[in-house]
Amino acid sequence: MSKVVVDPITCIGCSTCTLVDPDTFVMDQTEFKAVVKQQPEKITEVVKAAVDSCPVGAISITD
Repeated sequence: MSKVVVDPITCIGCSTCTLVDPDTFVMDQTEFKAVVKQQPEKITEVVKAAVDSCPVGAISITD
């Protein structure tokens, strides 16, 4: 099953992913970086759009 992963070192906290897919991503209020709120049951076009929206490539989909 595929999994969405955010690299906390690469993430710059721009929050674009949370705007594109608020069901999957949320901003950590301590680190001010994106984290996966809930793994999606399947990788939808919205999830892919959120991954693609990251300006620094901090989000990936792994198998």
